[in-house]
Amino acid sequence: MLRATLAFLALAAIPGVLRAESYDVVVPPKEGEKYASAEFRLWIPEGLKTVRAIVVRQHGCGRNGIDHSDDLQWQSLAARHGAALMGSRLTYSGSCGDWCVPVNGSERAFLDALDRFARDSKHPELTAVPWAIWGHSGGAIWGCHFADRFPERVVGVWARSGAITEYREAARSVPIVFNYGERESVPKNQFESVYRSSIKAFETYRPQGAPWSLAVDPKSWHDCRESRSLSILWFDLLLAERLPKAGVRLVPCDAKRWRGDAKTLAVAAATADAEPGQSCWLPGEAYAKAWVEYCKTGAVADSTPPEAPTGLQAVASDRGIELRWKAVADLESGIAGFAILRDGKPIAQVGSPKTAANPKGHFQGVEFGDEPTPRKPQMGFLDVDGKPGAKYEVAQVNFAGLSSKRSAPATGK
Repeated sequence: MLRATLAFLALAAIPGVLRAESYDVVVPPKEGEKYASAEFRLWIPEGLKTVRAIVVRQHGCGRNGIDHSDDLQWQSLAARHGAALMGSRLTYSGSCGDWCVPVNGSERAFLDALDRFARDSKHPELTAVPWAIWGHSGGAIWGCHFADRFPERVVGVWARSGAITEYREAARSVPIVFNYGERESVPKNQFESVYRSSIKAFETYRPQGAPWSLAVDPKSWHDCRESRSLSILWFDLLLAERLPKAGVRLVPCDAKRWRGDAKTLAVAAATADAEPGQSCWLPGEAYAKAWVEYCKTGAVADSTPPEAPTGLQAVASDRGIELRWKAVADLESGIAGFAILRDGKPIAQVGSPKTAANPKGHFQGVEFGDEPTPRKPQMGFLDVDGKPGAKYEVAQVNFAGLSSKRSAPATGK
């Protein structure tokens, strides 16, 4: 029988490829601004000399998105492209819809936070780099507004369950995915307006050549479910294509890519002279296949194993053998847990199976608004039965159930 005893080690003491600096900023509202408070947190990958972009994760009304910056899977995406990762928490005192309209103060707060982050982190480029914006509900509305107001700085917007319906011409060059749950389209449900605004925006501007698409989750309502399995792939492709090798000016995206029919889910490479019509803009064949799968199942399957953990340490104490390691979250499906082996035999699983301390069994899972939980899981384990001289190995397991190779061994001493 496996025994799972977690060692409660301070995260700062755990060396890791993605250990990094996090910075927090609070921006109070000014007179007349329609938000009650604004907190921002920025994560910058360790050793990154120049930040190339910021992946902005904007929560919905009433949600706490400050922990989005601590999401290990999104950190993997950001680090892969030399980007920082931002989370926030904006509260409101009046209407839920007030704060997500940037001119009501949240834009000023966001830009002021960037100024502070630039000074505190000694990364002055933070005030000028592009933004890749993911938003949920009110955060999706906020992201669409930013595409309209700052089209030259927005890599793309993933608008999960929220949209605006009018865009100036320059904004129609910004890639946008309107992602909503099929149950949001049910007449007279609480979020029917989400569906209608997304459809209206798409049907108005896609025929004009805007690189936009719909992505309908057949299993969800207003919750994010497994949409990250498609959105992270989308951002990975866009960041690779649009970020310049030098400077901050975005590379224009290719408007003539693969196309898909949101009703039939038929996909094909676009011909040079084809009119966009109501087809969905899909950045490449691999994404087109993933988009079809998501629209059918609500998720994208992962067939590739994660990377093996590294830097394993095994330190003897009067409590047993304390293990520490570092790991990069699997980009496609995150970290579900770690398998611990002693002298070649499995003895425990960190993050799984379910325990009193972790009732959902996640090393780091997600909640309704795609918030990570637990926020900062610890890559450590205490083997209370361990003895000096025992040989330990650790393997990472992703949410697809795929295991990495074992780490290099460490001997308890």
